[in-house]
Amino acid sequence: MRTPRHRHGRLAVTALSVAALLTVSACSGGDEGVDPSTADWPAAVTPADADGEFWVVWTAVAEDGDDPALATEVARLADEGYEVEPWSPACQSGAQEQLAGLTDFAEPVGVGVAFASEQDAGVFDTRDAGTTISLTRGTWTC
Repeated sequence: MRTPRHRHGRLAVTALSVAALLTVSACSGGDEGVDPSTADWPAAVTPADADGEFWVVWTAVAEDGDDPALATEVARLADEGYEVEPWSPACQSGAQEQLAGLTDFAEPVGVGVAFASEQDAGVFDTRDAGTTISLTRGTWTC
């Protein structure tokens, strides 16, 4: 008796191989061989001076501004060349609601790096070794 061959198994292996190759190429994002410590990092903007919408990569969020984790995050980002201070997400349209929903803090305070474009925010988010709490988009409201 002859055992039937299962073409589905070979197709699955082929599909997984193609998916793995696509995943590897998608993850490289064009920064292949780029050392993040020496590459050009995107320039941050001052949220109050932003012209229209801006994007913020929130890297720390706390219930109040006295949380030591915020000061630690400010120092870490300063080492990367970003001058930031804790600020209220309520100053960016939609950000407070999003961060409050993620953290259950009614009026969160956060450390975020603001960028003029979604692309710059994405480059920062990809290269930064820290934690990203959220990426928000909106206009200055304070």
